[in-house]
Amino acid sequence: MFKASPNAYVIFDEALNIVTCNDAYLSAVGRGSSEEIVGRYLFDAFPSPTESASYNLLRRSLDKVLTTHERDHIAVIPYDTSQPGDRPNMRYWSATHTPVFDASGVFRYILQHTVDITELQRLRERGARELVAEAGVLQRAREVQAANQAISAESKLLRDMFKQAPGFIGILAGPGHHFILANDAYERLVGGRSLVGLTVAEALPEVVDQGFIDLLDEVYRTGEPYVGTNMPVSLRQQDGDEPEKRYIDFVYQPIFTDDDQVSGIFVQGHDVSDKVEAERLQTLRRRELGHRLKNQLAMVQAIVNQTLRSSTDLMAAGKTVSERLLALAGAHESLISGSSGKTTVGEIVRKTMEVHDDQRMPRIRAEGPHMQIASRPALSLSLILHELSTNATKYGALSGEGGSVSLTWGRETDGDTLLFTMTWREEGGPPVSPPGKNGAGTRLIKAGLAGTVDSKVEIEFEPGGVVCRVTAELDSFGREEA
Repeated sequence: MFKASPNAYVIFDEALNIVTCNDAYLSAVGRGSSEEIVGRYLFDAFPSPTESASYNLLRRSLDKVLTTHERDHIAVIPYDTSQPGDRPNMRYWSATHTPVFDASGVFRYILQHTVDITELQRLRERGARELVAEAGVLQRAREVQAANQAISAESKLLRDMFKQAPGFIGILAGPGHHFILANDAYERLVGGRSLVGLTVAEALPEVVDQGFIDLLDEVYRTGEPYVGTNMPVSLRQQDGDEPEKRYIDFVYQPIFTDDDQVSGIFVQGHDVSDKVEAERLQTLRRRELGHRLKNQLAMVQAIVNQTLRSSTDLMAAGKTVSERLLALAGAHESLISGSSGKTTVGEIVRKTMEVHDDQRMPRIRAEGPHMQIASRPALSLSLILHELSTNATKYGALSGEGGSVSLTWGRETDGDTLLFTMTWREEGGPPVSPPGKNGAGTRLIKAGLAGTVDSKVEIEFEPGGVVCRVTAELDSFGREEA
């Protein structure tokens, strides 16, 4: 938009060197290409005696902007823009000097909007006989002003859209990948750090060893875009913090010059960490549901077999099977709904063991004091006991006739810390040995008691049977979370 504007624009840095200009400006000052003036000191590119009115008018206006960082206007300034050695060509100009700030509010450049009013000035000098022509020029000036206002409004709209875009957007320049633009979402993603003016490696040193600089180099070298999906990136949110893992979808799109050379890279993307985490939890829940369903079916089979083995009356056996299946359904409902409010360890043990033990010939000996437990660790404890009981019924002490389980719980002191402890010990079952790998059930057991501090689970495969010990800090074990 800057380059194609019909209005003449040129940009100076703080040392009054010419940074860039558009084609309309080159045409107005009679230059064939930007190479003739870009990079040169203003008064070297367009020399004027330091004692001249032209020099002093222009210098005062520019110095005012440099000092106050406020816009300044020159209504009329005569200035010879001819090249050294050419015949002098005095023209009349109207100029506006506007300060330009970077994204962090630091003054960087001066934008000069120049209008050649030589024709208008000469008409004025010719007098009233050409007022009609002058009016035409003034009308054109008003039209130019209206066009400039429209362009300014459009530029502001584009800047606001860029700044407020929900996804992160940045523009990198050169092979060093310098940030020349970065919107608010980009800076929020990296903990509010200022990016403009720095290279990616300078602004985000933690990403250097994560492969992103290599990706940018490849895009700059080949001119081929790169699209990343669910890409992990570790970003530091504050100085001194450990980098925090996030997941992003993004594209690195090369930016080309008119002669098809890569000059920079457009970066656009979204933080999809919440989506990735939701997908991970959904996958975990599906696996847990499948594991739980298999355990439920195994338990139904074990209940029926166990009941029929010890019953001589089929009607009584049928009733017992129905009662146990109802108890199993209650335990399952408790697991998936996460009952609210406190309960006791004894109640959890009683409800869970109803499903796995024969009340007429009990083989699980449970003993421990009255202890309250909060809802989150209560659900975890129910799950641990459910998995231990299932494994014992399928493979351990409860799978045969002579095995038994001792289940005890209580309080212990470890230094200054009071602990909840529970021990599950199997005896009289078939020989056991550690599994080749941890299945879903073992992982659920070792996950410990949710909502507690320093929860630990130790499982030992002793010759006489499995021994599982669960510990947790007692205060958090009984405290309901807010």
